[in-house]
Amino acid sequence: MSESMKIEKLKNYGVPSYILDIWEENYSPYLLPLQEDAVKKYGVLNCGENEIHPHPALSPQGRGNDRNKNLLVIAPTSSGKTFIGEMAAMAQVIHLQKIIYLVPLRALADEKYRHFKNLYNHCGMDIVISTRDRNEDDHHIISGDYDIAVMAYEKFNYFCLKCPHFLDIVSLIIIDEMQLINDSK
Repeated sequence: MSESMKIEKLKNYGVPSYILDIWEENYSPYLLPLQEDAVKKYGVLNCGENEIHPHPALSPQGRGNDRNKNLLVIAPTSSGKTFIGEMAAMAQVIHLQKIIYLVPLRALADEKYRHFKNLYNHCGMDIVISTRDRNEDDHHIISGDYDIAVMAYEKFNYFCLKCPHFLDIVSLIIIDEMQLINDSK
């Protein structure tokens, strides 16, 4: 049996040390097997460039290349699915790409928003939220003035219908708790 991949090894995939430090401090020094597969086999940290372009708060550079890749992760509870999405999001954000992180419930949106703000706001990343009850950042989403937009499914649907152009600059959409999309509750 092989040893799990250390998070510090993700520097070989272009993840800056300040992000690796956050991950090691808040998660584990090791990736779970599903997370390691997502990195090695499915390229969740790849943005189509060989050179890292850090977030402008550290060193302004150009945009990464757009990629048309989809990955659906279905696995048991506590297998590391959510962190796969977070790794993919950070790989895009450090290349100056816009991310939408979708969750089914307003309470989950608030929770994920606080999570991202606590971990990444001090790095200069702009995290915004949009739900039925929280619309203070809607103008930022429409204008593209954000790095990560956390949204409830219903609000994402609203934006898609009312101003679909907001998707023009989005490089990654993460749908968390996808099994609840068609839940009638």
